[in-house]
Amino acid sequence: MSEHLTKYFDDLDRQARAANAAEDEFRNNISKRMRELEEERAFAFRRLNLIKAIGAAVSAAKDEDDAKAQGASAFLIEVNWTGGSQSQREVVARFEPVTLALWAASKPEASAQDAANVSKELAAFEEWFGQNREAAFLTLMQQEIPELPLVEVS
Repeated sequence: MSEHLTKYFDDLDRQARAANAAEDEFRNNISKRMRELEEERAFAFRRLNLIKAIGAAVSAAKDEDDAKAQGASAFLIEVNWTGGSQSQREVVARFEPVTLALWAASKPEASAQDAANVSKELAAFEEWFGQNREAAFLTLMQQEIPELPLVEVS
């Protein structure tokens, strides 16, 4: 085989390997972005369900103390906690401004600012949680789906 043909084959080989590497990098980037989008979606729905549940719980509260109690109870249910540990009680206490903002926003005379305060308080809570627990708050609501054995029914 000629030296020129060998160089040509070597060039084709380099191009093929470069294309393979580019494809692998692209697939890795797609996978990473897909996981990011999946987490964003999951967090958005968890946030929605949490806020709706607590909003429903506090909307009929007769006063601030009742709103706090109803909100704390709903919060514990949503994150599947008992409130039995000091750490859990601290998180519930830190969530209280969100609960009170929801209660204020649920009143018939509530303003757009009251509704905006819910978002502001929730963002502040999530930031606090992330900094103090070194994890995103909404990961608490992640539920592992247990694998069950396949059973045939006859």
